[in-house]
Amino acid sequence: MSRFFPSSLTGCAAALPLRRGARTLALATLTLTLLACAQNPGAVPAQAVAASSPAAGPATPVSAAASGAASGAGKPAAASTPPSPGQPPAFATVIKDARQIDGLFTVWQKDEKFWLELAESDFDRPLFLSPKLASGIGESRLLGGLMVGSGAWVELRRIHNQVQLIERNAEYVARAGTPEARAVAASYSPSLIGSTAVASQPHPERKTVLVDAGALLMGDTLGLAGALQRNYRQGYSYDGRNSAITGVRNKPDLLVLEVQNHYATASLAQPQPGAPAGAPAPRLPVTLPDPRSLFVKLHYSLSRLPEQPMAARPADARVGHFTTVVSDFSDDLQRSPKLRHVNRWRLEKKDPSAALSPPVKPITYWLDRTIPLKYRDAVRDGILAWNAAFERIGFQDAIVVKVQPDDADFDTLDVGVASVRWMVNGPSGMAAIGPSHVDPRSGEILDADIGFESSSLRFNRLLRSQILADTTATAGFDWARLMQSPDARTLDQAQADTRPAHVHTERCEMAEMGAIQLGYGLDVLAARDALDPAGDVTEAFVRSYLKSLVMHEVGHTLGLRHNFRASHAYGERQIADPAYGQTRPLTGSVMDYAAINLPAPGAPTPVPFQTVLGPYDFWAIEYAYKPIEAAAEKAELARIAGRSAEPELAFGTDEDSFLGLDPESLQFDLGDDPVAHARKRIEIARDLIQRIEARPLQAGDAGSDYPRLRRSVSYALRDVGAATGVLMRQIGGVRTLRDQPGTGRDPLVPVSAAQQRAALELITGAVLSPQGLTISPALQRRLAPDFFDRADSLGHGETGIGTDFVPQQLLSGLQRAAVGQLMSDPLAQRLLDSEGKASRPDDSLQLAELYQRIASQVWAELAGAGGDIAPLRRELQREHANRLVALLLRPAGSGRSDARTLVASQTRELLASVSRVAGQRRWSEASRAHLRDIGVLLREALTARVVRVSAG
Repeated sequence: MSRFFPSSLTGCAAALPLRRGARTLALATLTLTLLACAQNPGAVPAQAVAASSPAAGPATPVSAAASGAASGAGKPAAASTPPSPGQPPAFATVIKDARQIDGLFTVWQKDEKFWLELAESDFDRPLFLSPKLASGIGESRLLGGLMVGSGAWVELRRIHNQVQLIERNAEYVARAGTPEARAVAASYSPSLIGSTAVASQPHPERKTVLVDAGALLMGDTLGLAGALQRNYRQGYSYDGRNSAITGVRNKPDLLVLEVQNHYATASLAQPQPGAPAGAPAPRLPVTLPDPRSLFVKLHYSLSRLPEQPMAARPADARVGHFTTVVSDFSDDLQRSPKLRHVNRWRLEKKDPSAALSPPVKPITYWLDRTIPLKYRDAVRDGILAWNAAFERIGFQDAIVVKVQPDDADFDTLDVGVASVRWMVNGPSGMAAIGPSHVDPRSGEILDADIGFESSSLRFNRLLRSQILADTTATAGFDWARLMQSPDARTLDQAQADTRPAHVHTERCEMAEMGAIQLGYGLDVLAARDALDPAGDVTEAFVRSYLKSLVMHEVGHTLGLRHNFRASHAYGERQIADPAYGQTRPLTGSVMDYAAINLPAPGAPTPVPFQTVLGPYDFWAIEYAYKPIEAAAEKAELARIAGRSAEPELAFGTDEDSFLGLDPESLQFDLGDDPVAHARKRIEIARDLIQRIEARPLQAGDAGSDYPRLRRSVSYALRDVGAATGVLMRQIGGVRTLRDQPGTGRDPLVPVSAAQQRAALELITGAVLSPQGLTISPALQRRLAPDFFDRADSLGHGETGIGTDFVPQQLLSGLQRAAVGQLMSDPLAQRLLDSEGKASRPDDSLQLAELYQRIASQVWAELAGAGGDIAPLRRELQREHANRLVALLLRPAGSGRSDARTLVASQTRELLASVSRVAGQRRWSEASRAHLRDIGVLLREALTARVVRVSAG
């Protein structure tokens, strides 16, 4: 995947490092006939403005050159002989009446045309290209202010009269001047970004030539047309006729080109009647006046790469940093040519001998002028909180925060200007992101732009778009996703959930999921304490959440990956203490997705969000940024990483959570006892539901209207699903540690049988039993939708917010998802394999015990519990029976033989139980029909002939 291409638009946003790939270079040239009303904001004349450094004073006005003025020298171009036929025109002829813009390269502008004046020394020189979206459409990840990819090492290359802008292939290297370097050059290719013929004869004195800037960077360079086609299933194409360079800013070390791209389709596809369920269907953007036409403004920053690359620091798997990966073929005795460099800012002490010194160049974050005034202090505090970690390794004020003035003449999108900006998009698809651009030669972070979507605080809208849509069916909740289940999803789905845009960034759902946690927490406290939704307490609560979120995203831009094991650092007794979290961390790291710290029913309210760094954060910053002499680096880094066995420094990241079986690398859990955490969250959900059932509603009370009741129930059910997921990961879980030999710990340790039984007991008792979580009929009748939101969703072509909200049906979906995971082949295999890892037989949970426990709760009514079988209980029982039949009828030779034998035995036992009670008068007619049908299903499965698969 190209580092230019927006990861979220490739269909893959990410925890497994993806390799740089080839770029699709074909540019669409289809001429489209558009409606007469189609607008062209790119038609305004481009403004040539020279910008100074953000840290410097006001920008210097652009000098306008007279017709034919010489670049830099201020002299008219000398007369030259007319060009030969087929040769480009004279330099002076091309720039006649053009405006001169001095800077990194001299730029000449004449109307919509822009030329770069290039000297021979400008070719084959390392440059850095940083592409970003200056404006978008407010949806589908086409959002103004987003970085695109990870930036690129580019060069201008001249071949005869052709000039190419190419991306250097930085992933494969060898020591310069060696035979291995020649082999690498012959083996790996660069990629072409754009090319054009030389536009002029050489300047008669300077020997410089002109090159059409538009030909190099205009067009669908970022592949957005294909992304639009995939996202909407519409025939969008790049429309060059209505695209243009709309702005140029130039300074000695930076050239910025702003390009307005137009994409359009002549007609709109409609969903086809009778299409298979789940098949991709055409849809329309909801934010456009006319969905056939859209503009995206691209911000291209071009700068010099550092003459001397920063000294690379090797990565260590025990500490979570984003990395730049190169294959170095200089030494063929190495086990692998791959080298992984930590991504980090270049931070050097002004006074290397001082214990505490300011840096030569601090890491400066600019607060973009788009950030609401009332949140700027919280954002600033979240950024500066990281200075505590840098002070510990000898840097004073390593991080500085500045505010972009309202009349600033620079853009925080410029490369080298780390920033935080605010976004107000349409359908929420991203609540916060913390990407960075790096020098691929060394891992030096050159730029970072953090984006916060306003929906991260407007949790009501986030709920509407992500939770309440389509709640008339269980599809409204992705229980497998909530339960963090690798068994219930394919590998492709897991990768799509974790997808890093490149090796140094990953899709971050902290804000999206955290906003739901925020809303849930406010609802819980409001139900207990009549919290004013617009009061000071609520506002302080939100600011605390925002600071925690900013700390997390800033951590990403400092080079830190997620740490989902950090939430296990401290016990419930500590984090439940209201005084503890005022000055102490709730988890080992702000890089975790920690659940909001809610009080148990009847307990005092603790600090809800972590607003100080954890021990792991100090440790990870030390590894990446501590000044170390080159001769001592290897030993010192080994010493630092060697502390990984300390409990507060535990680390597990995205792949440990999504692709592994680790019972501790989880999202939105909290505390060192997963079962105790899940039990507490289920109790909180039950308490919330009981309180809102008993709460009298007052007309005109915005804090307790019917849609709010619906939202509260949705939050509670979602949180029960997340708690169930924490429990699920304990059963068959394998604790996966990143230790190297010498710590005294085994890297792969199955969860103890006692822990697994406790988790299974809570799942079956709270989720699968007839006495599990229920919603009274009276409350269900009050769960009306927000009728304006319902109308808006239909008007925007969304799935729609259903009128009827059936929480019991959602609970039934959770039950069926739980049964499906508990009876999955991967889980059965893990339990059987764990027996081989156990020191004693009773140290592992037996598969027979698991199956028996599930059946006893699912079919509890057969033993006289719960009276008649309710309709949703019948659905759960049929799900269980269907699972047994599917396992029983699969081809012989598939699956483990012990699992197959146990399934057959349980099927016979269940058939006997069903046959014994099916005709009893205590059942309703529907229940008797249900039991008779289940009996037929099981009997036919047991007597069916199993097809044997040939080994050949």
